[in-house]
Amino acid sequence: MPRDGDDALHSISEVARCFGLSVATLRYYDDLGLLPPAGRRGNVRHYGRRELRRLALIQHLHHGGMLSLADTAAALGERGPDGVRRPAGRAVLTGAIELIEERVADLRAAQHRLEHLLTCPTDDPVRECTLLREELDRNVAQALDG
Repeated sequence: MPRDGDDALHSISEVARCFGLSVATLRYYDDLGLLPPAGRRGNVRHYGRRELRRLALIQHLHHGGMLSLADTAAALGERGPDGVRRPAGRAVLTGAIELIEERVADLRAAQHRLEHLLTCPTDDPVRECTLLREELDRNVAQALDG
């Protein structure tokens, strides 16, 4: 994308190409009210520096795995697809941190299970590990009781 002045407008196809997105994604962001264009020339959406900075923020928050698209909109103080204004700012960020902490805990537990299987003395730990079999039996019993 050429580095014109702050008032330069860039077409939707140019923005999509430069930011590694599809035109459909940018249209979807517009439909959600997350990234309205600065203007239109005919039927073509155009974006200025302000919108590009906002798109970079959306990518940073959403594509970095920090926030869902709905939470990204909420953090930016936008309305959700249902038109309801979402709680913004710190509440969204706090909730996202809690979800990440849960995912990290789940991944650590999975790592410990895999490490155990690597050190299990059986010939075929995935099929023969006593601890794994006991855990699976508990899961089956819980599923049948629930």
